[in-house]
Amino acid sequence: MLFFFQAEDGIRDRLVTGVQTCALPISPKCGTTSLSVYLSQHPEILISDPKEPHHFSTDIENGGIRDLSKYLTCFTNKNNPKAIGDASTLYLYSKVAISNILEFNKDAKFIVMLRNPLEVAFSFHQLALKVFSETETNFEKAWHLQEDRAMGNNVPNGCPDFKLLLYGEIAKFGFQVERSLSKINRERVHFIYFEDFVKNTDRVFQNVLSFLNVSPRGQIIYHVHNQTRRIKYPHFTKMVNIAIGVKKALGIKSAFGIADRVHQKNIADGSPDQLKTSTLGAMADYFEDDIQILSTLLKKDFSKWSSIK
Repeated sequence: MLFFFQAEDGIRDRLVTGVQTCALPISPKCGTTSLSVYLSQHPEILISDPKEPHHFSTDIENGGIRDLSKYLTCFTNKNNPKAIGDASTLYLYSKVAISNILEFNKDAKFIVMLRNPLEVAFSFHQLALKVFSETETNFEKAWHLQEDRAMGNNVPNGCPDFKLLLYGEIAKFGFQVERSLSKINRERVHFIYFEDFVKNTDRVFQNVLSFLNVSPRGQIIYHVHNQTRRIKYPHFTKMVNIAIGVKKALGIKSAFGIADRVHQKNIADGSPDQLKTSTLGAMADYFEDDIQILSTLLKKDFSKWSSIK
């Protein structure tokens, strides 16, 4: 989910440099990084640096920038933007982020990017492996560990919050959208579907610009960013988690960049292994009611979301 603030909303006085702000709440693994990069190329739009400060999702511990003064410094690298965006991917999943955003600015605009929840759950597991939050390299096993992990058990040392391992909950977009729309005026929410974004990138992008009330823009370079990639050496992930556990036990807070270097060496192009039919069936059953909720809310047929392509 992405959320935006407009200059006229009075946010200017709250930012050190006096720029207007806008925010974009997005779901994880739905094209957020690509959209943020495209928007950042527009001269009238400022995207936070870092892209995902996670300031408002205070119920999820993942290294977010909690201090407001530090958060505002994320918006200082472009002069006179008309819209400022925060592309933190956990705002839709968070139970408190929307309320926190609206308390910060009641007129914020929201962009929600949605994708087949089966694909999102699987892709988020791959992401968790890459950032060393997850040690169970087999997705099927990780899926079945969710109930236990929701109770705080079997949580790897490198995972800052067990909520980041609840892949089913993370991808329950029907429930999340329903909760969000109970707080946000519908005209302030713009929905993007991953399939449309991939097939008709420019059209979707131009619609976003219209929603944000900024000028149409050509000559945007539409490269794909942050694609799901496979882990080459799964045991490296477990080794890093052991090291993180030792680091915590010794009270070492400084980072030496070793994990980042291992991460770069441990990923490769190519799709991860395909899931078993039985697992896909269990996931389809798990998401069935939630997909129906989303279909009803958005008046759109999502029946194709019962499998992974």
